[in-house]
Amino acid sequence: MTEDAITPARPRRRAFVNRETRISPDQARRQGLITHLAFVLLGHEEAIRFLNTHNTSLGARPLDLAIGDPTGYSVVEDAVKLLARPATGGRQ
Repeated sequence: MTEDAITPARPRRRAFVNRETRISPDQARRQGLITHLAFVLLGHEEAIRFLNTHNTSLGARPLDLAIGDPTGYSVVEDAVKLLARPATGGRQ
């Protein structure tokens, strides 16, 4: 038997290295919180649509705004709560 037959194969290495910047723990926390809030108040489909689509009123994609800083999170949180309110249909 040759040494080649005994030598185990070397583990494969990743073909590329992810060079993108990862989000910070604070950004990840805000992302999780706003996503959970939107899912609960808006439902799965509407939450995904809202968070991932550029919003003209907010001037950005809500998810990007929410993870950017605490102020952005508060703005998006208020927008989600506003969207979740039932429409008022007239006098009561």
